[in-house]
Amino acid sequence: MESPQRELNVVIAAGGTGGHLFPAQALALEMLQKHPHVRITFVGAGLKTNAYFKNDLFPFLDIKSGSPIKKHPIKVIKALLSISKGLLRCMKFYKRTQPDLIVGFGSYHTFPALLAGKLKRIPIMIFESNALPGRVNRYCSKWAKVSAIQFSRASEYLKGKSICVQMPLLKQHEEISRAKARDYFGLDREKFTFLIFGGSQGAQAINRFFCGAIEFLLAQGLDFQVIHILGSNDRLDKLRAIYEKYEIPAAVKAFEENMDFAWTAADLNISRAGAATLAELIEFTVPSILIPYPYGSENHQGKNAAYIADEIQGGVALDEKDLSGRILAQTISDLLAQEKLSLMKKALIQFKKQESKRDLCSLVLENI
Repeated sequence: MESPQRELNVVIAAGGTGGHLFPAQALALEMLQKHPHVRITFVGAGLKTNAYFKNDLFPFLDIKSGSPIKKHPIKVIKALLSISKGLLRCMKFYKRTQPDLIVGFGSYHTFPALLAGKLKRIPIMIFESNALPGRVNRYCSKWAKVSAIQFSRASEYLKGKSICVQMPLLKQHEEISRAKARDYFGLDREKFTFLIFGGSQGAQAINRFFCGAIEFLLAQGLDFQVIHILGSNDRLDKLRAIYEKYEIPAAVKAFEENMDFAWTAADLNISRAGAATLAELIEFTVPSILIPYPYGSENHQGKNAAYIADEIQGGVALDEKDLSGRILAQTISDLLAQEKLSLMKKALIQFKKQESKRDLCSLVLENI
C-alpha cells in the first residue's frame, strides 16, 4: 500500500507587472496539475488590486513594500517603512503556515517576502526572466538554493547555482494552425500579418510609430493585415478608424486573452522587449522588431532586445529615441526585401532546439 503524499506548502512571491505575474501564475497552475497535494499562496505588494493577478483563483497575502532606490530622502524613509511593515506581516504569516519553499519572481513587490523567508530559514528559489537580472533577484540570489533563469547570460550577475529553465507560459490551447488562428481574428488566411502590441502595460509610442509607417508601407506596395493589441481602451476607436481609412484588414483589441492565437497568426511581431514577450516570441518562433521601453530600471529591455538581435539573431532591436514611422517602414521593407524574416525564423527554431532547458515546475518540486 502506497503511503499518501504529504501536502506541500509553497509560497510564490510575485507582484507588479504582467511580466512577473503571468509566469508566476502559469507555474502555480502547472504545479497544481502535477501535484494534487500542493498548497500555493501568492505573497506580494498590491496583489489585491493588481489587474494581472487572478485573485479569485489563488489564495494570496497582500503586503506593503517599496523601492528605496530613490533620490528624495523622504521617499526613501517611506519605502523602508513599507518594507518593514511587509516584512513583519510575512514573518507572522510564515510562523503560522510553515512554508516548505518560497519561489521569488523578482521586483521590489517581493522583497519583504524573500527577506522574511531568509530570517525564518525557509528554503528560497528565485526565477529571473531577463538577460540582466533585477536588483531584488541579484541581491537575493545569495540566499537561494538555486536561481532559475530564462537566459544563460543572467548567471553572470547572480550568486550561487543557476539553472536555465523554460519560462512558464499561460497557454490556453494545444497546437493551433495558422489558418485557425487567423480565422479567430477574422483575417485572411494567406495575407502577410503583423502583430503589434506593447506587452501588459501597452505602448503608445509603438502605436504611433506603426501608424506613421502605414503610408510608407502601402506606397511600397506591401499588402498586409494587422493584429493590434493596445493594452488599454484608450484610442481604440481612433486606431480602428485609421485602419478603415487605409482599407487595411485589422483586428484591434484593448486586450487579448488568447495570445497563443495572436502569435501563431503573425508573420512579424513589433513590440517592447519584456521578458514574457521574449519567451513567447521564442516559443512561437516569430521574427520580431523590438523597441525596448527606454525608461526602465537599468535598461533591462535593452539587454533583452540585444540578446534576441545579436546572440540569437531572431529579430531587430530599434532605439525609440531615434525612431520614426519612416524608419520603421524602411526597417520592415529591408527585412522583406532581403528575405531576412525566414533566416530569423530559422535562427529562433535552431535556438529552441539547441537550448537544453529544464522545466521550472519540476525544478521547484525537486527543491522542496
